[in-house]
Amino acid sequence: MIQLILTSPFLSRDLEQALCYRQPDDLLVLMQDAVIAATVPQWGERLAGIPLYVMREDLQARGLQHRIGMDLDMAGLVALIAENGSPQTWGG
Repeated sequence: MIQLILTSPFLSRDLEQALCYRQPDDLLVLMQDAVIAATVPQWGERLAGIPLYVMREDLQARGLQHRIGMDLDMAGLVALIAENGSPQTWGG
């Protein structure tokens, strides 16, 4: 399953909750303000070893660069959803 996180980990507990419910084969996608988690060291350790994707457009819109995770654009997200089925969305 894909876990889509939309909110900043500094403003909500959505990322924290998604990590608690995450299954070993789940993919994590950071979108919108959640991309902040991929740019700060305190989340780097928590997210290490998890299949993590970070939306490129959301990083660029905020003038950020991710330290962890794989770059993902909208076409890539659509392909992930087509391959893995409907995502679980956190936040928004």
